[in-house]
Amino acid sequence: MAEFRGLGFDPVPGSPDAAAEAARRYTATAARLEEIAFPGTIPEWAGRSAQALADRAGRAAAGLSATRNALRAAAGVLEDWAGTLLANHRRAEDLDRRATAARQAVTTAHDDVEQAETEAQFSPATQPNLTAARARLAARRDDLDHLLAEARELERAHSTEATRVAERLSALGDGAPLPEAPGFPGVATHLEAFSAVGRELGGTVAKTPVVPVTPPPGAVSAFAAALGGR
Repeated sequence: MAEFRGLGFDPVPGSPDAAAEAARRYTATAARLEEIAFPGTIPEWAGRSAQALADRAGRAAAGLSATRNALRAAAGVLEDWAGTLLANHRRAEDLDRRATAARQAVTTAHDDVEQAETEAQFSPATQPNLTAARARLAARRDDLDHLLAEARELERAHSTEATRVAERLSALGDGAPLPEAPGFPGVATHLEAFSAVGRELGGTVAKTPVVPVTPPPGAVSAFAAALGGR
């Protein structure tokens, strides 16, 4: 996590690398879900129980297809967010360097004022120097204030974009949890680093627009393994 000592605060919370890695993980998970094999068409002579199993497998396949689409859509959103994070971090780092220099300039100007005040006590003729030193100090403080105001504006813009991304991720599903939903080990580690987006992303993979069904053996374990990076 970057430290912005010149600014005194982090205007762009989030990790571009974490967002990009989450996007790669979601893309890879979607690809692995495509590898899950489902039973083929059951011949009529196999009986009602076999046909019921085939019907359930078909519904599960539809559910996993919707999940794959949601994961790919989430990956696209996260790739865009990673690019935004990177650009915002670079801008914040530039502001931080300038703020560091501005703070040093304020310190130097303050020292000059103190020296000029001492000189003016013993030599009234140096009063113009004191006036000029005070004007320089005021100007340096204004410079720093302008940089901090610019950083606060960046912070507001960054927060607005993070909220927009979170809303896009939240809209990828209708809120219905996946059946037999497993835990998603490893995902939280990758999401906790990038602000409001992470709060929505965990829920995105647990949404599907199809009716709840029970995936066939192996589907849930493959899904969890892919998300967990195992």
